[in-house]
Amino acid sequence: MPYRRTAAVLTAATALSVVAAGAPALAGARTKTASTAVATPSVPAVTPTSPVRLTASTVASLDGTGRALFAPDAGYAVGGKLATSLNVVSDTSSPLLYTQQRVGGTGYDVPVSQPGTYFVDMFVAETGGAAPGQRVWKVTAEGHTAVASVDVAGEAGPNRAWHVVFSAPVTDGTLNLRITPIAGTPVVGALEVDFRKSATSDHELFGEDFNGAAGSAPDPTKWGYDVGGGGWGNNELETYTSRTSNAALDGAGHLLINARHETYTGADGITRDYTSARLTTQNKFQFQYGSAVARIQVPGGQGLWPAFWTLGSNINTVGWPVCGEIDVMENIGSEPTTTHGTIHAGGKSGLRWLSGDSTDAASALSAGYHTYGVVWGPTAVSISIDGRTYMTASASDITADDWWNFTQPNFLLLNLAVGGSWPGSPDTTTPFPATMAVDYVHVTG
Repeated sequence: MPYRRTAAVLTAATALSVVAAGAPALAGARTKTASTAVATPSVPAVTPTSPVRLTASTVASLDGTGRALFAPDAGYAVGGKLATSLNVVSDTSSPLLYTQQRVGGTGYDVPVSQPGTYFVDMFVAETGGAAPGQRVWKVTAEGHTAVASVDVAGEAGPNRAWHVVFSAPVTDGTLNLRITPIAGTPVVGALEVDFRKSATSDHELFGEDFNGAAGSAPDPTKWGYDVGGGGWGNNELETYTSRTSNAALDGAGHLLINARHETYTGADGITRDYTSARLTTQNKFQFQYGSAVARIQVPGGQGLWPAFWTLGSNINTVGWPVCGEIDVMENIGSEPTTTHGTIHAGGKSGLRWLSGDSTDAASALSAGYHTYGVVWGPTAVSISIDGRTYMTASASDITADDWWNFTQPNFLLLNLAVGGSWPGSPDTTTPFPATMAVDYVHVTG
C-alpha cells in the first residue's frame, strides 16, 4: 500500500544563504536572489560511467544520500538567474536540490562523450506559490518535444519534490535542452543527465496485443504463471492457476484475467474459495530502463485488487524487496476512481522502504480502458495514467540508509488478486466472475 515519503526538514541553518542580487523573486515565496555566474570555457561531459549532475548554485552540493555530488550549473545553463527559496520542500532528503533554483532559464547545453541515448532528470518544486496553470513550460531535446507540458503546481502541488524525466537521443557532441514558457516563468532546481545506451533510437522490446482465438491461452513464449495460494505475502484469498478459465484471450485482441468465486483445491492441497491468475514474463522477457505501458480495464468490486507491475530479475538470488518492485498500476475495489503507483526497495536496516502516490479519475476506472505507464531510468522513475504523470521518485530523494534497487533488469507481471490486507475481503456486493481486461502491453527501450 503506497504512502507519501516524509521529507527531511529544511531549516534556516541548512538553507542556502544569499549568493548575490539581481534575480526576480518567486511570487509568494521567501527568496534570496543571485546573478548568474560567468560560464566556464570547458565543462565535463557525460560518459558511460560518469553522469553530469548540476545544481542551481555557485557551490557544489551533496544530495541527501551523501552519494551524489551536484556541481554548479554555470557553463551548462542557458540564461536565467539564481534564486534560493527558504520554503520547506517535502518528499525528499535533498531539499537544497529543489530550493536552489534557476529562474527563467531557457535550457541547458550538456556535452556528451559519444553519440547515444541519454536519460534526463530535472528536479523541480513549486515553491513560488503559483497555482495550477500559472507556471507551465515545455521541454525540447535536440529540437524535438520531450515533455509537452510541465505544470509542477498541478502535478505535484506546492513545495513538493518533483521530477521531469525523459530520454533523448544525441547524434553529435552536445545534448541541447530547451525550456519554453507557456505560462509564467520556468524554475528548475537541479539536473542530472545519465548515459543510457549507445544506440540513438528506441525500439519496441516487447509487444503483446493478445491476438488469438477466443478461449486460447496467452502466448507461452511471452507469458508464464505464478500458481498456488498461501496469501502471497499479503493475506490474499485466491489460488492462482494456469487454467484458461482464469486467463484466456477473448478473440478480439484482449487478455481476460478472471477471478472466480469457486471451491478449488490447489497443488498445495489446500481448498480455497477463490481462483484467479497471475501472469509473468520471468525467464522469458526482461528489460532495463525505458518505458512500459499497458491498456487495461480493471474490474470493480469490494476486495478486488488488479495490478500491472515489475520485479527485479534477481529476486531469486537477493530476495524481495532488495530486487526492487515498480507498481505501475494498482487499484482496490473500495476506491473505484483511484490508481496507485509505488516503488518498493530495501535498505541497510534490512527493512523495506517505499515511495508512492495516487490519483483519481473523473469516473470509476472499471467503466473503461485506461493506459498505465512507467518511464524508468538509471536514477529516477515516473508513473502515469492516460499520459498524465502523477508519481515520480529519484535516487537522490531517498535517505542515506535506503538503497536504490532499480539498476538491474526487471520482468513484467499482470494479476488480479482477491482479498488481502489492503483491499479487504469481498462481500455480497462483489460481482463474480470479475474480469481484468488487458488490451496490450508494450515495452520500449
